[in-house]
Amino acid sequence: MMLKGIRQATRRWWLGFALLSLGLLVAAACDSTNTYPIDFFSEMHYQKSWRFQEPPRLDSPASAVPITGGEIAYTRDEAKNLQNPLANDPNARKLGQQLYQTNCVACHGPQGQGNGPLAAIWKARQGAVPPANLTDQAVASLTDGELYWVLTNGYTSPNNQIQYPGGLTNMPAFGKLLTPQERWALVTYIRQLEGK
Repeated sequence: MMLKGIRQATRRWWLGFALLSLGLLVAAACDSTNTYPIDFFSEMHYQKSWRFQEPPRLDSPASAVPITGGEIAYTRDEAKNLQNPLANDPNARKLGQQLYQTNCVACHGPQGQGNGPLAAIWKARQGAVPPANLTDQAVASLTDGELYWVLTNGYTSPNNQIQYPGGLTNMPAFGKLLTPQERWALVTYIRQLEGK
């Protein structure tokens, strides 16, 4: 009699466990995130397809340029002769000041003297070149085009050896972060810091 009661209790436990497992499985299948928890045939869901009577959309070649035109990639020597189109624009100086406060003041300081909060970290690091003093004569002697080139491409000298006037080393590239107009506005504001 006692053995029969143990068997019935065990059967009830297994039945309860099976029902609970089945319930959890059904709940997982009814996930409302519109994702597939187990994606057996992903090529069926994420294939390149098109609608009825629609021609296939071909990918553009890797070397394609947008029809609106792409930005010309100048070399440093080619950039020397570029003229700043926003040189005398007061609105460009305001925009340049805002961009400088956002992107440059941490390293170069509020007046461009290379004494920003991160400059102390660069100076403490052995062999590292601290941020450039943008009011220094070596930087002021760069043409607007060269300054634009540095803002666009950044500069990191090999083995942290100063090879560019004014110590413009370890400068990050802003070419993909700022538009050409914003970079020219920054050049205009840097020239204002230099007193030009």
